[in-house]
Amino acid sequence: MYYTRRKIVFRWLSILWGITIISISSIPHLSTPNIHIGFRLDHIAHFGMYFVLAVFIILWKTDKHGLFEKGQYAVFMLFGCLFAIADETHQIWIPGRTFAWQDMLSNILGFTGGMVGVSYIYKRYFVN
Repeated sequence: MYYTRRKIVFRWLSILWGITIISISSIPHLSTPNIHIGFRLDHIAHFGMYFVLAVFIILWKTDKHGLFEKGQYAVFMLFGCLFAIADETHQIWIPGRTFAWQDMLSNILGFTGGMVGVSYIYKRYFVN
C-alpha cells in the first residue's frame, strides 16, 4: 500500500515539477539576480530545478530496492537531458528570453547529478 501510494505521489510531483519548470522558463522578460560568486547565481537555480526533478523521478520509478526496471534508467537519463535542451531552446521564442548554453549545461548537470548521485545514495543508505 505505502509503496503504491509513494509511486503515485512522486509521479504527480514529477509531472507538476516539469510543468513548473516549463512555466517559469516561459515567463517573458523574467529578470534574474545579477549576483556573481565566481559564477552566475542563476546557474545554481537551473541546477537545482533539474536536480529536484531527478529526485522525484527516482522516487517515482524505482522499486522497493531502489532499482529501475531494465532500461528505464537510460530512458529517463535521455528524457531529462532532452527536456533540459528543449526547455532552454524554447526560450528563443519567448519575448525577453534567450537561449544560453551555460543554462542548458546547468540543467543537464543538475538532472544527471540528481539521477546518478541520488540513485547511489538512495540505494546505499535508504533501501533495505
